[in-house]
Formats: sequence, structure tokens, C-alpha cells
Amino acid sequence: MSNLIRVEFETPEGEAIDKMRAKFLWKKTFRHILLNLVLVLILILSTSTTVWAANSNVLPEIGSLIQHQYVDPVSAEVLNAPTVDETLKRLGDPNTSYFSADEYQNFLGSIDKKFTGIGIHIDMEAEGVRVVSVISGSSAEEVGLQAGDLIVHAAGQSLAGLSSEEAVNILRGLEGSTVRISVQRGTETKVYTVTRRVISVPTVTGEVLHGHIGYIDLNSFGSDTKTEFETVVKRLRSQKVDGWIIDLRDNGGGYLSSVFDLAGYFIGPNVLVSVKDRTGNVKQYEAQDHGFTLSQPVIFLINEYSASASELLTAAVKDHQRGILVGTTTYGKGTIQSLFSLSNGDFLKMTVGRFYSPLGNQIDEVGVTPDVEIMQADSLKVAELMLLDETEALAKARTTAYWEAWGELVNSLSADRQLEGYTYYYPSYRKVSELAAIPLDKKFKVCFNGAVDWQSVNSASVELIDAKTGKRIPTQFKTLGPSEVQVIPNVTLNPNTTYWLVIHPAIHDVKGFGMSEGVVAIAHTIEGIDGSYFDKSVH
Repeated sequence: MSNLIRVEFETPEGEAIDKMRAKFLWKKTFRHILLNLVLVLILILSTSTTVWAANSNVLPEIGSLIQHQYVDPVSAEVLNAPTVDETLKRLGDPNTSYFSADEYQNFLGSIDKKFTGIGIHIDMEAEGVRVVSVISGSSAEEVGLQAGDLIVHAAGQSLAGLSSEEAVNILRGLEGSTVRISVQRGTETKVYTVTRRVISVPTVTGEVLHGHIGYIDLNSFGSDTKTEFETVVKRLRSQKVDGWIIDLRDNGGGYLSSVFDLAGYFIGPNVLVSVKDRTGNVKQYEAQDHGFTLSQPVIFLINEYSASASELLTAAVKDHQRGILVGTTTYGKGTIQSLFSLSNGDFLKMTVGRFYSPLGNQIDEVGVTPDVEIMQADSLKVAELMLLDETEALAKARTTAYWEAWGELVNSLSADRQLEGYTYYYPSYRKVSELAAIPLDKKFKVCFNGAVDWQSVNSASVELIDAKTGKRIPTQFKTLGPSEVQVIPNVTLNPNTTYWLVIHPAIHDVKGFGMSEGVVAIAHTIEGIDGSYFDKSVH
């Protein structure tokens, strides 16, 4: 049934695309990139919240520490401040903070993902605390809290309008204590009394994707991260994965020692970081040697909340060309903090140095840029597609779940921006027509140069697709004769939207001969045109 198909529109048939160029896009552009990119010091993203000191007796200690060990020389105005609070305010460094003994423990717990609470992950909304997920085995799970619940009151206080820090301080408390919360679930209001417990969330989790990709979610560089990472890597390697995705999105940092341990698995015993102290001296440090590296292709996921220790690792990976960075530019926190114990039992977290990539690239206030910038799509899905072979990647790309990820990936790698979008998804297909300003109730007529076996014409062989989202538009088919069929959308089309009518080569004639190639017709809608505007056929 070779070349026996055409799609009728009000415009002439478009020119066929260069199919070899579309295939070349994958094989050369992407694979070239993939083959060639192949507890003293703390680095962690701090909030702008300053913790004020309650005890002024430690002012001389803090003044001395700042004078002799702060990353930069400080002015007399800072050193002569009358209180600790004013000293930190004049210093103006959001990463230098005063911690009470309890706040210090909470801070360390935030790195190790250990805290005393009810066991939920939250998101702040104007009305209160939205439960994003409930930690398995927690007291929140036991009382029946669910993802999507909105906590509006806790411990007799309204949570409306609070910051996440304020809300967390109310929900957390001493181990064994209880907190009474009021929850909105749909139209219902429920009240629970929840016991606070020590919650320990792994800093490293992992799974195998698509049967051969090792996915590791690394959400902090804690004291146990090295052990957790080794356990996960060993488990995934036993399943014979052939590529890795390391997810550092939203990872705000952690212990420098943890980064030194983990970096060795990617860059070997090479220079991990250059550190500059207050005198301007620069010293380079090497990653730990584990005797082997993860030799398969590695992709690191980053975003604007990947900070500090995450940036240290990804900058080194980029400089040594041991992986591909996918996502958006990182936070830009290239400073190192040390924790100093004070005579009253409290602590000062203070900036003591700046770090740079092994090649000396600045990170502070700049961040680490990705090799493949993904602004809109889910970068995890993008990474998955990059580690699949061409056939499997294209099959995934054509699904709604991966449609946007594939489009942004291939567009970002494309050396030829003149290629039409459909060629990214159907590189061997031919464009037969393109029409602008079709009505929103358009019916499409497809004509074949021969009698068709209509059992081969169905929603799998003829698809009407939203070009941006990949959403399939439900259709029905009306035969108009032995070689003509009308494709009728079951819903009104959206205005100002591009659709692709894709005819797959699965269609065959009454003798069983199939099409030699698939074809695509492109249609652009516009609002305000009724269905009678285009009512005739042009062959």
C-alpha cells in the first residue's frame, strides 16, 4: 500500500522532510554529548532567617572568632557592636548564625534528616500547612493523616499566614509529647491528637528504572550518607544497571566529609575542590579513592535549590567530565561554614572560606550551569530518555507522560532549529499538509488510493495529538467509501492550538499490503471560526 494515502486540507501538500537529518540529530548530537561528558566543615544552604543570641556573655568570644576566622576581614563597626544580635546584623551574612543548644541539634538533624515531629512532608499555603506526603510508620500515618490534608490549627494556634519555619516549630516538639491539630479534608474538618516521635528519613534512596537505569535520590549530605549511598549502589549494581541518575534537586548541602566520600565514586582520587581562606591562600583537596568509579554513563539532576555541597560535587563532575548535568543553574552558595562551640553551651555557625571548582571556576553567587538546560519539563524524565536506546526512547517520547520532556530535550540538543517539531517524535514520517485557522469543530477527511481494510483503522493507527502536550484527542471514524474515512474529534478542539493528525503505517489495504511510511498532517486552530468555514475538499 505504498504511497496510497493523503490527508485533505485546504492547502497544498507540504514538502517531505529530510528523514536522515532527523535520525542524525539523535545519533550524533546527543551521543556526542553523552560520550564526552561522560564533621568539622559544613556546607549547607541556609535560610535568610537569623537566630538571635539570648546571652550577651559570649559577645567577646564571638567577636574574637569573627575577627580572626571569618572569611573576610571585618570592620571595626562590626567588632564594636554592643550585642551579639547587632554584631550578626552588621556582619550581614545570612550563612553566619547563632544557635542555642537545641537549635544546634535541630540544625544537625536537618542535615541528617532526623527530627522529632509527627511525620509529614509539608508545603505552606495561605490557609495553613498542606500535607504533601505522610512518612511511613509515623504517628501521623497511625492517626490517619493523608496527603492533601490541610492543617489549619495546631496546639491551639492558627497556621494561616505563617512561614514554614514558624509552622514547623509548632508541629515539632519533645519526643513523646502530643500536639492537637485541626485538619480540613475536602468539606470535612477532622481533629487529631498526634504524638511526636523521632523521625529518621534516609538521605539516600534508590531504585531501578526501566529495568537497567540506577536512580539515586540524594537529598542531603549527612553523617550516614556514605553508608546509605554504598548500600544503595551495591544493591543497584547487583541488578546490572548500565546507567545512573543522581538526583540532587532541592539538596541544600551537608557535611564536607560526606561529599569527599561520595565524589570518589564519580571522579576518583582527583581534585574535588579548591578552597580559599581569609588570607587568600588556595588549597586543593582530592576526593577519596574507592578503587573504582561508576564507569557507566551518569546524569546529575540539579535545580535552583541544589546548593553548597551539591554544587561542590556537580562542579567537580563537570570539570572532570565525568557526567552530564541536567536541569537549571544551581543556587550559587560557594561558601564554607564551621561550627564553633561557645562557653555557654551554644554555637556559632560562621563562614570561614570560599570554595571553587577544581578548575577554579567561581560558584558563590554564580552557581553551576547545566550541560542540558531543562526549564519546563521534569528533568528526571529527560534523564531517563537520555539513558534509553533510540528505539525505546522514541517509544517513551510518544507517550503523554514523556512528551514534554522529549520535546524540550531534543530541542535543546538540536543543532538545526529549522526542523519541524513533529520530526522529533516521528523522524521517519512525511508531512503531507499543513493548515492554519481551522475551526474548533473540524472534521478531517483521509483518502487512500485503494480499498482499505477498515479493521486496521482505529485509535492506535490514526491519532489526533495536541502537539504541545502529547494528549490524544478521542476520535471516532466514519467510512465514506472503500478508500475514504472521516476522522471526527469527540470534543471541541482548543483555540490557538497546534494538532498533529498522525497516520501510522499499521494501516493496510484489503489485500494485506501495508503503507511504506507514516504521514503527519499539521493543523492550527483559531477561535471564532465555525464548522462550516471549510466544507470542501482539495485533492
